Amino acid sequence: MKTRKAVFIEGHIVANRRLGESCQPFCIHSVMFSNGKYAIVRAESGICFNPGEIIQRYDCEWFFHEQKIHLLPFQYIKENESLRQLSEYET
Repeated sequence: MKTRKAVFIEGHIVANRRLGESCQPFCIHSVMFSNGKYAIVRAESGICFNPGEIIQRYDCEWFFHEQKIHLLPFQYIKENESLRQLSEYET
């Protein structure tokens, strides 16, 4: 039987963009992960992370300032693709 190894990953917020209606805004974020990959991420709660802030994953859970958060599903992409998608994202 295989033993599960704990996985720790940090995500550094590179840039963000506020979208949506004024009564229900949300943010998308370009994130650079400690494994060298990038992604466009969005928090389920609508929270906006600022450039320079860090999100962390330990096993299967995400944290921001030591509080558990839920991110919507995302895919790893290249850095230039991350910045392109951030600028072209449509609601």
